[in-house]
Amino acid sequence: MDVFFEPQEGSPFCIQIGFHDTVLEIKEKIEKHQGIPVYRQTIVFNGEALDDELDVEGCNIINRSCIRLIVAPEPPPSTKIELCIGTPPSKMRLPIEVGVRDPVKSLREVVWSLEDVPLERVKLYANGTELEDDCRICDYELQDNSSVDVHIKPLKFTVMVLPWKANLKVAVEVKQSDKVKVLRKELEKLQPILKFDLPSEGYFFIHNQSGMDEDKSFKWHGVEMGDTIEIFRGMISR
Repeated sequence: MDVFFEPQEGSPFCIQIGFHDTVLEIKEKIEKHQGIPVYRQTIVFNGEALDDELDVEGCNIINRSCIRLIVAPEPPPSTKIELCIGTPPSKMRLPIEVGVRDPVKSLREVVWSLEDVPLERVKLYANGTELEDDCRICDYELQDNSSVDVHIKPLKFTVMVLPWKANLKVAVEVKQSDKVKVLRKELEKLQPILKFDLPSEGYFFIHNQSGMDEDKSFKWHGVEMGDTIEIFRGMISR
């Protein structure tokens, strides 16, 4: 169906939309046909700004409806701001200068180079909201001296578990910060698939010939990538 858009500046225009299109999909069509970036568009119908996840049916838009289009001004290309970057719980903040039109990914790459960890583990948050790579700094209304928190996703690694009375080891992926008892849950998930034995009368874990405290982390026990953890029948007496 055809609907008409009235921007606050410029001439009205018409585009064809589907009955089940979302507001975001409508904005993408406007960008394709009119060259107006999605992030600058606000669609208003019956006096209400429409959320991106709503669809045409839910908004009561019908054929030949007239819709108001508000276009936000493009930020000046040379505008620079200084963000305060920090990694909680540390209170230390590092100033980093960015352009307001820079993509979030470029900021994440700067932080990545400072943190010396894989890029996919670096997450940025401002005011409790995760900053998405395909958005720009200006999309989050960040200003001079705004705080951006850096979160490093915990690194996962593989340990090799040797079940009771078995010759083949089972590879299990965990985080170094996980408590050892997480391993018990992962093994219970894998047991029906791999058909290994978990002693019904109880069992405990051994690493480097020492019993493991399941309330302590793998890191606390000094477990490294590829280490073998053995299962023994019985219980550890404390």
